[in-house]
This record gives sequence, C-alpha cells and structure tokens, in this order.
Amino acid sequence: MPNFRTVTSRCFALTLLVCLSTAQAQAQTRTKVTLLYTAVSAYLSAFVAKDQGFFEKRGLDVELTLAANGSVIAAAVESGSAQIGTPTPSVFVQGADGGLDQVALAATNVHPDTTQSGILARTGLEIKTAQDLVGKKVGVPGLGGLLDVIFRKWLTDNGVDNKRVTYVETSFPQMSDLLKAGQIDAVVAVDPFFGRIVEQKTGYLVAEHTRSLPVGTVLSVFSAKGSWVKANPDAVKAFQAAIAEANIFIKANPGPSRDSVAKYTKLPPPVVAGMAIPNVEARLTPDQLKFWIEVCKTQGLITGTPDPTKLVVPWTAG
Repeated sequence: MPNFRTVTSRCFALTLLVCLSTAQAQAQTRTKVTLLYTAVSAYLSAFVAKDQGFFEKRGLDVELTLAANGSVIAAAVESGSAQIGTPTPSVFVQGADGGLDQVALAATNVHPDTTQSGILARTGLEIKTAQDLVGKKVGVPGLGGLLDVIFRKWLTDNGVDNKRVTYVETSFPQMSDLLKAGQIDAVVAVDPFFGRIVEQKTGYLVAEHTRSLPVGTVLSVFSAKGSWVKANPDAVKAFQAAIAEANIFIKANPGPSRDSVAKYTKLPPPVVAGMAIPNVEARLTPDQLKFWIEVCKTQGLITGTPDPTKLVVPWTAG
C-alpha cells in the first residue's frame, strides 16, 4: 500500500499537470492581435492595457508593434498584417471614403488634451506667424493625418494659402535632428517629442494650432477591418473593456503610466517624466467623426460623405 507521502506527491503532480494543461489551453484560446501604433502618448491606453495585463485577463494576446509613421497603418490593417491600428480621424475618414473595409472600435483621447502639441520652428529662424511659413519646409508626421490637416486649417484660418507651404513627411523621432541639421524649417509635433524638441532647443513654439478644436473632438481611434470585427465579436468586446479599464488605471496611476509611455515610444524616462497625461477616453460616438468628415471635405481630401453611424462599432463593454 502506498504511504501517505507517496499519495500526496502523486496528488500534487496530478494537480500541477491539470494546472499546466489549463494554462496551455487558455493560452491556445487567446485571440492573437497585432496592434500597430505610432510613438506618441495618445495611445497610452493600449500601452497600459498591455503592461497591466488587462488584455491578457480577457483572453487577448496583444502584440504592440511600432510603425514608422501613421501613413502605413490603414494599409497594414486592410492587408491583415495588423488586426488593430491607430489612425488619426482624418486618415480613418479618408480610408472610409476610399472604400476601405475599416471601422472604429474605440477612441484614444479627446480634446481638450493636456499634452503639448503645436508648430515648432527651427531655432535661429524668425518665424512668428502663419505668414512667416510661406515658402518654408514643414515636417508633418503623416500627410493627411490629424496634425497635418489641422495645420493646413490653421494656415487657412490665418489667411495663408496652405499650398504655399512645402510639407515633408517626417517621423516624430527624426524631427529634432532634422531641425538641428537645417533640413526642415518647422515641424508640427506632439508630446513626448514636442517636449524633447523644446528641451534640446532645436525648435521653439510658434502656435498651439490644435487648441482651436471643438471640445470633445476625438484625436485618434483604434480601428479594425470590418470583416475581422464581425468574425471576432468577443475579442472586440474584450478590447473595449480592456481599454476602459486602462483609462481608470491611468487616471489613478500617472507614474506607472508614464513608464509605459517611455517603454513604447522608446524615449528616456527623464524625457517623459514631465509629460502631461493625455485626456484618455474610450467610448466613441458617430457624432465625434462628423467634424473630421467636414474638415476633410473642405480640404478636398474626400469626395463623398461617409456615414459616421456605419463607421463606429457599437460599444459593448458596459
């Protein structure tokens, strides 16, 4: 007859085997998601949801992949190389007008946002007004993106033909170096890179051109292919819930949240330490896209009028 120690050891081994099998089964059933983002603090909700395990506990295996700029995101989602992207609303609306099968799952952050953004001119130049930018080369993180579109609107609102400015697509990490080298005359930037440029004294503030946006304007979205959303309703609900939980965590834990920004933007923690936390918001409504549809139409970026009610996935996360 087996002794008590032998029986106990066998029970422990059996329990361990069951636990391992359960863990393996759970890992195998997690929905794999590649989330493509650009290196700005606006996507803090996703950074925190990953680092704090909010995705994982809801059955999502999310891999965050850094994109060189926002221009590649819509194409990556459409091709299936990424399941979720982070386009600015202007890029998202243009994609919808062009026939892309993409819908918005959630918002990232909304205006008014406490993070710094604006037009920064190269140190040594005398650029103080919109008129001073005529004939200049201005670096934008993505042609047709939010910062680019609102910059052109700012020029127009200030009496300048925006076609008299040369636009150079420039990734955020390159902006400070290109200003210093004199290859561009100004940039439109957002934190944490806005603060880095000012700190390194390669540029100075001309105008906070995004401050004129209407209150509640969505500044970016999490998007996915419509066919993927239909095939993965549970994953969509889990994603929305994880982002909502991350936002609660962010508001209560600014320190760890900044650590996540530093990790995913690849900037030194001291650079991120003084950064304001974005005005994060998860739930997105069709009305929040109407402003962007109108702006894109005014600038000739779209030819039709996309129906915002068909572009936003209903909120199912509670």
